[in-house]
Amino acid sequence: MPDTDAAGRSQTKDQDDAVESGPPAPRLYSVTTRYTDQFLGGQDGPDLLCDDAVAALHFALTTSGSSPLAVTCTTSTDGRTWRDLLLRLLHADALSALRRHVKPAMYPAGDSRRDPRRPRVALRGLIELAQVKWLDSALHVDDEATWLPDEPTTADWVRAGRLWAAVWGDIPSESVLKRLPGSAPSRALREGLLRAEAAAVLDATALAHTPAHTPAADGDGGGGGGGGGDGSLPELHSAWALLHDVAERTLGAQYGPGTDVRTAEHRLLERIGALHPDTAGLLAATGDHPAAAGIRAAAHAYLRRVLVLWPKTAAWTEKARTAFLEDVHALRTTADGIPSGPPETRAQAVLREVLEGLDLPAALSRHEAAALWRSHSGRGAEQAGWDATVETNRTDDLALAHTVAGTPQGREEAVAEARRALNAVSGFHNEHVTTHAARGHLHTLAASLVTLDQALRTLQDGIWDIHAERRAEHDPAKGPWNGYDEQRATADLTPVLDEGEARIAHLRQRCLDAANQTLTQLIPQLTDTPRDDYRHHRMRNYLAPLDTLRKDLDTLGPLTDEQHRICRELRTRLNTGPRFGEMHITAQDLAAAEKRLEVLERRYTDTQAEFALSVTLGRLFDRVRTPVPSPSEAAATSRSSRRTAYAPPSGHDQATATALPGPAAHGRTTGA
Repeated sequence: MPDTDAAGRSQTKDQDDAVESGPPAPRLYSVTTRYTDQFLGGQDGPDLLCDDAVAALHFALTTSGSSPLAVTCTTSTDGRTWRDLLLRLLHADALSALRRHVKPAMYPAGDSRRDPRRPRVALRGLIELAQVKWLDSALHVDDEATWLPDEPTTADWVRAGRLWAAVWGDIPSESVLKRLPGSAPSRALREGLLRAEAAAVLDATALAHTPAHTPAADGDGGGGGGGGGDGSLPELHSAWALLHDVAERTLGAQYGPGTDVRTAEHRLLERIGALHPDTAGLLAATGDHPAAAGIRAAAHAYLRRVLVLWPKTAAWTEKARTAFLEDVHALRTTADGIPSGPPETRAQAVLREVLEGLDLPAALSRHEAAALWRSHSGRGAEQAGWDATVETNRTDDLALAHTVAGTPQGREEAVAEARRALNAVSGFHNEHVTTHAARGHLHTLAASLVTLDQALRTLQDGIWDIHAERRAEHDPAKGPWNGYDEQRATADLTPVLDEGEARIAHLRQRCLDAANQTLTQLIPQLTDTPRDDYRHHRMRNYLAPLDTLRKDLDTLGPLTDEQHRICRELRTRLNTGPRFGEMHITAQDLAAAEKRLEVLERRYTDTQAEFALSVTLGRLFDRVRTPVPSPSEAAATSRSSRRTAYAPPSGHDQATATALPGPAAHGRTTGA
């Protein structure tokens, strides 16, 4: 599979016209937002999950222009392993997709993406227009100011230039600057100031990524600007002060983790620590000390305090230096003590091995859970394919609306109509993502419960193996095995077994509670819903529509059998020739019939897998909404199950409780 990581590509200007070899690996882009307003803080805002880098970039740009929204972009190639994505890397992916001039095709929907061509020039203009609006928002939005003038001030241009370099990793192009609204006599001078501030941030970032033992090269700093510096302490301090100011005062929450300024700032701080007179000697002398990491952290904390004024000093700097030296002395003189205690028994070793890898599963975001479900559900992947097709088509329509010939009023009406159509499609897409996310969380819960049940059985088998060995070692000459011998053999085993069962039961209940809370946040109708209420059954059928799936199976079965019969008939007529009165059959007719048969078989197989998965989801949903049993009932159930044969856990289907292997690109399952 070819590498599509934009971080490994060159960011030069002529890259835009380069021709890439080989098709890229399919990717999913998740753009999520959260309100930062004091009245809506912490609540989720609009978001997008798609396989189109152009649509994801346009959504991120238009959304991040609103100050009360924090934007986060992540990407994945398999729907299970996600990583943060910088906006400049998303921009590179979007330009790469436009160079290929073909729509993405991650979801293998049979009748989707009929027209693979895209309006390349119009989409480039749409992205550039979104960048212009983003820059205009950066010029007119300042979280620290209580009042902003209509015309941007010099400080606004400085802030916008630093923001652009931090987020996009280059210098604003002339075409973007020319399309900025407004006109002022000093516009050219202020645009020059904006480009100069962006170049300064790029130089500081380039200096941070330059090796310490070599002079800083005259690189482009990720897309523009002059060279860095000579790597001296004053030069490093100047670069650190600039990036520190960008990270602390310029970057607001609305820009999200879309920059790597803090990484460059930390690298500069490490290099300053190796040269600063207050920390260089200590760090060099304690490089091999067991507490070296703590000493380095204390040095960095001290430098962050004093570098704000350095090389000047203030009354509090000496106090800070004294406190730093005291912390270092305490870390250097602290001896690592060895915990003392009785040796570990064999039963305790079994318990430790069983509980070693058990913990609550990693919390999945809404988009991660939805993508996980689509990697197991062929029907979910097909539905997502239809959504992605309509989403890209409406994005293309919006781009073309900006190029409509005619009066400006007619163009504005076309753009408004295209935007309304795109918003409507996004609403339906959001509903499907919510449904898939709820099912993905239940699927994760099923895998967690199976793991806990297997761990419980492993613990019980390990403890009873020790008991069986002790009973086998009993000397018959001393008499038969009696209750006293049984009590002595299990004296140290029973407490360990009780402790392990209690901890596994606690983890199981925590998994159920976490799933209940997550589902309640995803679907508000679940709040305070009794288990036997009608709304509960409606939500159960909403998450696991067994009746609908059964009807689809009843419909697809005869259609598949009929298509099999048609293919056999066409194959026979093609081999033997047409009879009198029959139409002539060609190989293309047979290929088309076999293609329709393949689509029907795939949908039937996907529906079967969806039905099996939905059975498990329905039972799990019942368990999530079931009240917690009393401690006495749980203890009685645990004691009664110790010597019984192993059975599939309650609420799970053995055929679907285990994690079904999904293809690498959200493809279909092969059945259940």
